[in-house]
Amino acid sequence: MPRLSQEKSDARRAEIVDACEALYQSESYHDITMSQVASGVTFGRANIYNYFQCKDEILLALLQREHDKWTARLDELANDAENLDDERVADGLAQSLAERKQMLKLLAMNLYDMEQNSRLEKLVEFKRSYAHAVEALQRVVARAKPSWDEERRMRFLFSFLPFLQGIYSYAFHSEKQLDAMREAGVTPYDLDIRTATRDLVLKLLQED
Repeated sequence: MPRLSQEKSDARRAEIVDACEALYQSESYHDITMSQVASGVTFGRANIYNYFQCKDEILLALLQREHDKWTARLDELANDAENLDDERVADGLAQSLAERKQMLKLLAMNLYDMEQNSRLEKLVEFKRSYAHAVEALQRVVARAKPSWDEERRMRFLFSFLPFLQGIYSYAFHSEKQLDAMREAGVTPYDLDIRTATRDLVLKLLQED
C-alpha cells in the first residue's frame, strides 16, 4: 500500500478530530465511542488507530487545536496591545475567550481524563501548544503594561489562568443541574463568559 503524503495524513488527522468535535457538541464525553468517531470519517476505523489510540487522545488533540486558535488571536492582540488602553485590552481578551467555548468546556470538564488516558507523546504535543498560548498571553500583558516587572506580570498570569479552568462551569448548566439548584433553593445565576472575563481582566490590569 502506498504511503500517504504528509498533506493527506494531516487531512485525515483533522477529519478525525472534526468528527469527534461534532460528537462532543451533542454527546456526553463518556458516551463518545471510537465507533461513533469512525462513522463520521471517510476512511476505515482501523486507520484511526494510526493517529489516535483512544477517544481521549482525539479530544486532547481537539483541545490542542483550540489552544492553537486562541494563540493566534492572542498574537493579534499582542501586536496592538501597546497602543490600547486597559479597557480595550480587557475587551480583546474577553472576546478571545468568548470565541473558544469548546476550549473552556474541555478544560473545565474533561482535562484530567484526557491527560490521564493519553499516551505521553500526545500529552507532550498538547503541553507545547498550551505553553505557546501562555507565552502569547504573556506577550499581551508585557506590551500592554511595559512598566510592570516580572513579578507583577506573573501575578496577572496566575490569577487569570485558573479562571480559564473554571469559567465554563459557572456560565453553563445542564437541565439536571438547574433542577437540583431549584430544589435546593439556590437561584441559578446568569454569567456571561465575555462579561466575566472582561471584568476580571480590567480589575487585574488596574490593580496597584
